[in-house]
Amino acid sequence: MKEYFSSIRFRLWIIFVLFTLVTMGVLFVSRSVLTPFFYGKYKKSECINVANTIEKLVTSETWSQYDKNDVEYLKSAVGDMASDHQFDIIINLPGVMRNMMFLKSGDNEILPQSVSSEIKYSLLNKDDGIIISNVDLNNSEGIILAKCVKQEYGDMIYIPAYIFIFSYTEPIGTTLSIVNSISYICANIILLFACIISIVISSHIANPLVKISKNAKSLIKGEFNMTIRHGEYDEIKTLTENLNAASAEISKTETLRNDLMANVSHDLKTPLTMIKAYAEMIRDLSGDNPEKRTKHLKVIIDETDRLTLLVNDILNLSKLESGVAEINLCVFDLSQLLKDIISRFSLLDSTRDYTVSLFAEDCIEINADQQKIEQVVYNLVNNAINYIGDDKTVSVRLYRKEGGAARFEVSDHGPGIPSEQIPYIWERYYKVDRSENYKRVVKGTGLGLSIVKEIFTVHGFAFGCDSVEGSGSTFWFEFPVYTESEPAEQKELLKP
Repeated sequence: MKEYFSSIRFRLWIIFVLFTLVTMGVLFVSRSVLTPFFYGKYKKSECINVANTIEKLVTSETWSQYDKNDVEYLKSAVGDMASDHQFDIIINLPGVMRNMMFLKSGDNEILPQSVSSEIKYSLLNKDDGIIISNVDLNNSEGIILAKCVKQEYGDMIYIPAYIFIFSYTEPIGTTLSIVNSISYICANIILLFACIISIVISSHIANPLVKISKNAKSLIKGEFNMTIRHGEYDEIKTLTENLNAASAEISKTETLRNDLMANVSHDLKTPLTMIKAYAEMIRDLSGDNPEKRTKHLKVIIDETDRLTLLVNDILNLSKLESGVAEINLCVFDLSQLLKDIISRFSLLDSTRDYTVSLFAEDCIEINADQQKIEQVVYNLVNNAINYIGDDKTVSVRLYRKEGGAARFEVSDHGPGIPSEQIPYIWERYYKVDRSENYKRVVKGTGLGLSIVKEIFTVHGFAFGCDSVEGSGSTFWFEFPVYTESEPAEQKELLKP
């Protein structure tokens, strides 16, 4: 129960209901306070308008208080106005000493008492000739408007009429009761609908969030393969998309992590294979031949050093990705380095019937980190061997291009990579899914290309992969060829 009261569904419902109650309270207060105020202002304005209309009638050029027809017309017009506005009206005509009385509110003793000499004298001294007084009649508030109609003839002032109008200034009787009844009925209906709508809306908003919360708990339990349905609101839709993406990414990472534990030999197997093979050759073949033994031992030492370097680079991959790794630049002959590296794959050529061919133009120098570039070459060649085609051939090429640049390529004729997966092959732990129809199962950590990418990035080299499914893949990078005009000393360490 406590969880329900603290839930978003309950709180949204409470907010809607409170908002409705506050709105209704404001409306009731407004009706109680503002209605009488504006009603009184409206009635006062009506009284003034009616008095001005009567003034126009008794000051027209054709009007004569001695003409019976004019008097009858005046009575008819004023009677209609009194009925339309529910006014009590008295018109005093001084010339004939008579009053026209139109009492529509019933027993009104106050208005006739207002027709007095004192009031008339006060009206004469008013510039606008109007006096408005607040009165109380039958326990209801009202006003009496007294107006003196003046006409000037030279220095003479003629008074054709005095006008006295009474009006209630607050709703009374049945009108007020009807308004109150309608207000209460409408308030109850609005409150009922507000409760229903608030329940529907709060549930509509809260239900997706509740489902998201339940699915998020599944992530804690290790259930990553889940899909959360999108809500109708942009914010909830964005949240579900992010959680779905996070779930998919965690699921992929978890799968690839398991693959990493099972296939950690991707970056390590080549040097280990060479070390073991050359050690066996020393044991079985070259143990008594100092020249061969020295040559084989050198390969073992070189591969051990490279293995140590490779392990360190894997451990430092995070440094490369975070941009804090330092690159030790030096000028070296990449053509010669490739010849040295490819020659070490000769063991694979003889024992596994793989061929790693090299075409490299001579004397192509590069200003880069030699150890990192060597690691790149190993990783790309080893990757090509993993996905080698039926021809059992991997091609390595290095050649000059226009504009003082050079291009390095490693090609295989294997199954190739689907075009939609090429952008993702550089991600950490990523491995392309292969069909079961392919003959050989490829294992690996998925770290090799990620390391290669980071090394290229910190060097600022252009790189990529061109692949056609069923025809093979070519991994490449391009770099500026070092020339004698450039300073040969080691440059400042690059930052990505």
